[in-house]
Amino acid sequence: MKNTVQIKWFCLVGAALPVVMMVLAGCGSAPGTTLKNESTEPLDTQDFRLVARFAHISDAQITDEESPGRLTVAASINTSAWRPQEAYSAQVLDGFVRTVNKIHATGSPVGFLIHTGDGMDNAQMNELSWFVSVLDGGTVDPRSGPDDREAGSLPDVLLDPHQPFQAQGLYQQGKHGPLASIPWYNIIGNHDHFAVGVFPIVTDLFGLRTSPLPFDLRIGLFYPVRLNPTGSIAWAPITPANPGPPAELDFPVRIQSNQARRYVTNQEIIEMHLASNTQPRGHGFSAECLSCDWYSVSPRPGLRLIGLNSASPLIEQRAVNHSEGAVTFSQGAFLEEALSKACAAGEVVIVATHHPADSLRVSAGTAVTGFEFVEILNRHACVALHLVGHWHQDVVIDRGEYVEMITSSTLDAPQTGRIVEIWQSTISPDDVALRYRFFSHLDDIQVVDEAHEDMFVDPLMPMRRVAHELALQPR
Repeated sequence: MKNTVQIKWFCLVGAALPVVMMVLAGCGSAPGTTLKNESTEPLDTQDFRLVARFAHISDAQITDEESPGRLTVAASINTSAWRPQEAYSAQVLDGFVRTVNKIHATGSPVGFLIHTGDGMDNAQMNELSWFVSVLDGGTVDPRSGPDDREAGSLPDVLLDPHQPFQAQGLYQQGKHGPLASIPWYNIIGNHDHFAVGVFPIVTDLFGLRTSPLPFDLRIGLFYPVRLNPTGSIAWAPITPANPGPPAELDFPVRIQSNQARRYVTNQEIIEMHLASNTQPRGHGFSAECLSCDWYSVSPRPGLRLIGLNSASPLIEQRAVNHSEGAVTFSQGAFLEEALSKACAAGEVVIVATHHPADSLRVSAGTAVTGFEFVEILNRHACVALHLVGHWHQDVVIDRGEYVEMITSSTLDAPQTGRIVEIWQSTISPDDVALRYRFFSHLDDIQVVDEAHEDMFVDPLMPMRRVAHELALQPR
């Protein structure tokens, strides 16, 4: 992967907005050249060995669409404030899990799955619980408020996103069949840490966690002063009977509060992962350090996975937009040390952050800029991949000595993930090749082994087709 690097500048104008190619000095971007979004050219397997085949998904953004802690009143000016397909977020993630299981069961074993942050949409406890339950294979009840629909107006249960469902869960040996289990890993993104992925959450003297909005001395007649997911007042509420679009400039209404919607802390995120009943324990995070929201693990022999929390501004300023990437000094030092150890051990390295390198900017409060981040990874020849999400776009960038792979959201169009293969030369171990392709929750994969026939029974496929059609609608 030693290529002549052509300089292009990528700037992000807002969370989940398209990548805008610009030639602007000082926008905080690092040099790189774009590659194809898929690369499936065959390799000479006599000269290369497969280090790992894994699934990469990102930005599931499991959404409690009924929460009063959302900023749905901004839907007309920000498409991420409300999405017509958001009620299906948990079922769509379940579809991605099912596709990974099918691939695993049809002769292409998947070594592990990594989700690169924003598992939640609004940093809420119930959203976190649903996210983990989908990957673990639990029962998910995606409704957090009363069902206000008329009894005669309910759709078929298999088309109703407000009904509880049984998630399949990533393949577990014994539960799903004799094949090896598929471990999964996760990292923290801005929607996991900040209210609506943007605003800091503060705790008052009584322990109530809310998020102040800009100009919080307002009356808050048509627009909330602060976001409170456990509150009983909602602006532009979304309910099963009123799924949206949300009303604009309407008076707030009283709703049924729900303490399960409360904002989580980073430590609670780690604890929830540690309480998961699937492999590996903690899914990257360690019980030995509940304040460490970064990690270095070996998913399989010869491979190192380093996960960082790129939603870590040096100073969190209340009511200020913190959607972009920031890595702390501690994480920068941890990264350097972990990379040095991995290279010395002869491991191939994957680094995972939620934000792309071009989103790590001084203005976002990062201690390590995008330029510096790319330089660190390029100094360590064992780095093969930097996996990220955040942009809700599919972009692959050759950074010189490694590839940065940005994979889009499972929730927003086009609703795709990637199957990635890392191959290492048997002649020159420093020579690493990548093969990668898209996959979807709607992939039609045929059963080839009757022993795994149950893996291909997918009762929620019609519902997810509806979700996909809604995601593709222009707004």
